[in-house]
Amino acid sequence: MKLFKLSPQKEIYLLSFFQDQPVWELYSENGIQKIDRPVSKTRTPVLAIIPDRFFFFYIPRGIKGKNRRHSRDAARLQLSHLFPAPGTDEEVGVLDTGHEILGFFRRSDLGRFLEKNKNELAMAGIVTTPFLLGRTLMSADNTLSWYTQNPGDPLVLVREDRLDYFSGDVQELESRLGNTDPEQKPACVGYTDLVSKLTDMVIPWNRFRLSLPELEAKQGQTKFLSRAAGLILAAGLLFCAGEIFKLASARSYKNNWENSLESLYLSALGPDYGSDPYGLLLYRAGQAKNEDRAGVDFISLLGILSDSAPESLIVENLSLGIDSGIIRAYVESYDEMENFMNQLRNNNRYTFTLDQADSADNRVNLTIRVNY
Repeated sequence: MKLFKLSPQKEIYLLSFFQDQPVWELYSENGIQKIDRPVSKTRTPVLAIIPDRFFFFYIPRGIKGKNRRHSRDAARLQLSHLFPAPGTDEEVGVLDTGHEILGFFRRSDLGRFLEKNKNELAMAGIVTTPFLLGRTLMSADNTLSWYTQNPGDPLVLVREDRLDYFSGDVQELESRLGNTDPEQKPACVGYTDLVSKLTDMVIPWNRFRLSLPELEAKQGQTKFLSRAAGLILAAGLLFCAGEIFKLASARSYKNNWENSLESLYLSALGPDYGSDPYGLLLYRAGQAKNEDRAGVDFISLLGILSDSAPESLIVENLSLGIDSGIIRAYVESYDEMENFMNQLRNNNRYTFTLDQADSADNRVNLTIRVNY
């Protein structure tokens, strides 16, 4: 995803919604101005901000593991213990921004909203909400206490690692805060403030990206079918056999992982888990764990890059230091970049971070940091 910093030649298309109707705006060095719907094939970045009322976000507590996959699993376990099971047409999940892990619940009417506005949302490179945008930008600005409210949305109050949702106005907020020291009171962050911060800071856009399978499936369907057809013609029955073997291995791994987790809870905590087994288990594991990293295994690093790489990936430079390295490469599109970074984050050995991405000459140039 593109690292964006405003310059006289840079602009952003903003897609927001008022009473569920799309509103298009152009942000440039001259400020924000309302515009008609831009052409479909625009090279200007498009940021879509959908209402917060379709989501309830939660900040998991005590998730400090270095392994991202284990941290996501711990967050899911925490959500299942603290909240009731979702109702019909609702969804609960975990969002990993690369910077932090958030839990979320989707309202049942989100699907109708996405279907109604699918043509506009299909143009967006990134879809987010005011809270997700604010969470990323305000954290980068070291502002821990703030609140935001948009027409039709609940008021969201953020105080360090705690979220409060409530319906009401600023007077109700003042009542809830009571006699708080005026210097400690949360800052009010509006839509214009967030957009201004976005263009003033160099922030990876994927940190506030909201994953919406309904949109991603439609946008990638044609490309997926073409690639699948080419792979089938090239690999034939050997490819199919390999995929079947991988599927069987994945299912076996999943079952073994679930059985191991159950055995670990029983052996470490006993048959009575209590209300918060994951926290105690992570604490004990952290005390016992004493892993020493042995630097980088160059062959394994190349293997991870090869397994995760799209067909268009070209690595221009690979520079490795004592505990980290820099990879400079390029791909053909932002979608391939997103898929590539997601694949890299799923490995258990190295931590990959997108330091910079920009587009030029019909390609997306990447600067990726790897820590080992």
